Amino acid sequence: MESSAPPVQDKPARPNLLSSLLDNPVIAKELKGRMRGRQGFILLSSYLALISFFIGLVYLFLSVDGSLSAGDPGYLQVVGKVIFSTVVLLELLMVSFIGPALTSGAISSERERQTFDLLRTSLLSGSALVFGKLSSAVVFLLLLIFTAIPVQSMSFFLGGVGMAEMAISILMLVVSVFFFSALGLFFSSFTNRTLVSTVSSYAAIMLSFIVQVLIFILLIVFTGILDSSNIFQTSVTENIMNVTTWFLFSTNPLFAAVVSEAILISDQSLFMTSSGMFGTMSFPLPSPWIIYTAFHAVMTALLIALSIRFVNRPDR
Repeated sequence: MESSAPPVQDKPARPNLLSSLLDNPVIAKELKGRMRGRQGFILLSSYLALISFFIGLVYLFLSVDGSLSAGDPGYLQVVGKVIFSTVVLLELLMVSFIGPALTSGAISSERERQTFDLLRTSLLSGSALVFGKLSSAVVFLLLLIFTAIPVQSMSFFLGGVGMAEMAISILMLVVSVFFFSALGLFFSSFTNRTLVSTVSSYAAIMLSFIVQVLIFILLIVFTGILDSSNIFQTSVTENIMNVTTWFLFSTNPLFAAVVSEAILISDQSLFMTSSGMFGTMSFPLPSPWIIYTAFHAVMTALLIALSIRFVNRPDR
């Protein structure tokens, strides 16, 4: 009798990050629940209506300005640039408010419904749970950003906006989407109530803004004391002041977007500038969008790692 060799079984392919996300049941569940309900439709419609309303106001104010002529190409470029900047700033504001709202109850709501222990006893790992909750919120926020592209495309017909500005704005928006979603998920990972995690998320955002203002005031007072006591030369104190405040305020999305646009217009540079915030000294500084992107990318990775750790805690 001829012995038949056992069939050779193909080795299963190693799952990569994309396939693991696509096979994650949490993503499918969260997206179906969000898109089938009224919340997603109302939020999307309100988002587009608000952006369109402000764009209409901006265009109305610019069109009635007697110092500008509607037939002047320079006027059209100004209108296009203002429309583009307004849409990007509104998107940054909306992302900073909607992102934590979508994820602040992602895990805490499971504890409130007493379904968190069932999820932990399943084959779903803590990292898969965190990435599933985060990815569903990120996908929905990216949908909001992409739906505003037709409104934003008006600036291209009017002129005044280049591909560099578009690329920087998209990069900042995507980084902001991940960061603010991860921020809400972080507080939700160790709290038992959705209200507590939601309030904590928005309190952290407001606290960061207040701290920036307080540090800015303290730096002004501290620099004035050093100048009056002649401890440092003026050039040294100005450089310290510029570097510190530049890196501090570059972590703010509105400051980073507005100043990066101003540098691109005035200096025609995407990466560096020599114009500080204080004094008359020229000191090379990176464009704020670079600092903003790097800082929030690191903070997002840290928040995700901490969220996974809190979810995997045995006492939780």
